[in-house]
Amino acid sequence: MALNLFSFTLYAYLIASFSPLLGSAGYQSITPAERICKPGPPLKASLEKTNCLVIGDSISIGYTPWVTEMLGDKYQVQHAPWDVIDGGALDSKYGLQCLDMFLQTSTLEPTTYDVIIFNFGMHDINYSGNFPEEYVQPDEYTENLRSITSILLSTGAKVGYVLTTPVPYNVTLNDRAKHYNSLADAVMKTFPTVVTADLYSWVTDVCGEPPYKSCVIAQKQPSPHYTQPGYKYLSLRVTDLVLDLVRGVDQNNHYPRPQQIARENPVPCKDKSAKVVTVCPYNSTCCDSLFSATGKGCCLRNSEAVPCKDGKHCCPAGYECESSCSIYKCSCLKALVTPEK
Repeated sequence: MALNLFSFTLYAYLIASFSPLLGSAGYQSITPAERICKPGPPLKASLEKTNCLVIGDSISIGYTPWVTEMLGDKYQVQHAPWDVIDGGALDSKYGLQCLDMFLQTSTLEPTTYDVIIFNFGMHDINYSGNFPEEYVQPDEYTENLRSITSILLSTGAKVGYVLTTPVPYNVTLNDRAKHYNSLADAVMKTFPTVVTADLYSWVTDVCGEPPYKSCVIAQKQPSPHYTQPGYKYLSLRVTDLVLDLVRGVDQNNHYPRPQQIARENPVPCKDKSAKVVTVCPYNSTCCDSLFSATGKGCCLRNSEAVPCKDGKHCCPAGYECESSCSIYKCSCLKALVTPEK
């Protein structure tokens, strides 16, 4: 009797707890929403320049313009995804999910790169604590990096990896960043041609080991980001990495390698003026993207996906976005179908 009473109480509690989500109609399943993939960079490879792609988070977005300036006119440097206000490539799960788009232009034109620099880690450890969907367990992180590196090498580009910078304000998170750096370093050592740049030590040489309340190159704490002089300082090491890799590139022949294959039946995404600003792969849905430089992104592998109002997530066909969806987390709800009488 006591067990039955407990079961009934638990059932009543669950119904009450989820009633704002489920509403009067009820739902038969809840699943995490997909994140909308942001597009790749705007430009195709230049025939006259050394083509460099930087894949990474907001810290790489910060130093990429400085790398461009330091390398000069003989280089075309672009960042993937084409995102100037958000966390860029975010975590390794998202990076692997969207990598095919990152390696093509924003309109899905096949292209090639001489050098690709990449990093994942700051978002994988959920540095802010605000994005639980970004956290990646160490084993999965290792496998994601291994898959991403293999794909990048298959393009024929010279590949370099950048270790994650410190988390200045939290020793526990910084220790996690160091652990993930050790995992990343071990993965990269299994690929003999991949060169690694230690941006973590590059920062601690100036700021010391965390925690620190201030540093001449860092933004006001708590933040993992940098001032403009700080990003310029980071770019010195990244530029050296690019130049190390370029020494192995035949400057007279940029294309002795396979290009990305153009996809059939692409899905054009138009802005309010009906101009195509992004193209999604076949069997995808165009979505408004809050953080894409074009304002558009792609919900992959679902031609009838439901874009969520937060501009970051989408749901499979047959589901609807939870009313409380935000950039921090989002779920998809499938309506309970009542059999006809």
